[in-house]
Amino acid sequence: MNTQSNKILLFEKPLFSWYKIQTPIDEKIELPSQSCFAYIIEGEGQDLSKSGFLAKTGTIILSLCGKTVGRTISKTESGFLNCMIVHFDRDILKKVFNNEKPKFWKELIQPLKRDITQQDATALVSSYFLSISNFFDHQNALSDEILSIKLKEIVLLLLQSDENSDLNTIIRSLFSDKTFSFQEIIEANLYVPLDLNRLAGMTNNSLASFKRKFTKIYQVSPAKYIRQKKLEKAKSILASSQDSISDVCYDCGFTNPVSFSRLFKLAYNISPSDYRLSFNV
Repeated sequence: MNTQSNKILLFEKPLFSWYKIQTPIDEKIELPSQSCFAYIIEGEGQDLSKSGFLAKTGTIILSLCGKTVGRTISKTESGFLNCMIVHFDRDILKKVFNNEKPKFWKELIQPLKRDITQQDATALVSSYFLSISNFFDHQNALSDEILSIKLKEIVLLLLQSDENSDLNTIIRSLFSDKTFSFQEIIEANLYVPLDLNRLAGMTNNSLASFKRKFTKIYQVSPAKYIRQKKLEKAKSILASSQDSISDVCYDCGFTNPVSFSRLFKLAYNISPSDYRLSFNV
């Protein structure tokens, strides 16, 4: 067994989890589907499931979906990973905050553009997880009241982060009563590198239901529509800027410049670089 794990429960649901993993692993890390906040205590910079995130010591990952984080950890490249996780169950959050909005919270004005984000942990967040680590050795002394206070603490810390950051908007979304339409969510995420499973989750649909609903509204498959919109944006940027082809690729939500160039040429019968040159003749 390459995995050591421990959990602390609040109201009979996981609140804190601690994983020490020597990757690769045979088993799949199963995390609750609710949002979670992971702190990488120790990592070797491994690529986390080719997701663009790295197992870098002292960083945090906040995700709307714990299952996404579980899959990411399970497929980490070879190396050691030591991480602690706070689970944000919406029902428990409501209970802990007495069905009221927490201090520093503001309603969202537009749909989320990312359902997962990674950044360096602040000194306060690092200290928070250090305090939590002691709980695992003294679980008999813990009470629901103490754990509720610690859950409130991390929520309030995150709500005081930059209001325009992905970190802040994701945590605010956990307390939001605002409902965005299917199309508003799609249009907000056209140029974000999301796979269809994650995009379906952001619209509260299964993948099959998402595809049916999308095709009914847009009269074309999700993959084809999103790819075409990304290519149209790339075409516009190439015609009006001197950004590198790689930068254009990433700005439009593609993840591989070689694949981007191939798709662009397939759609427009000209390479991105030649298309740009045509405006300088």
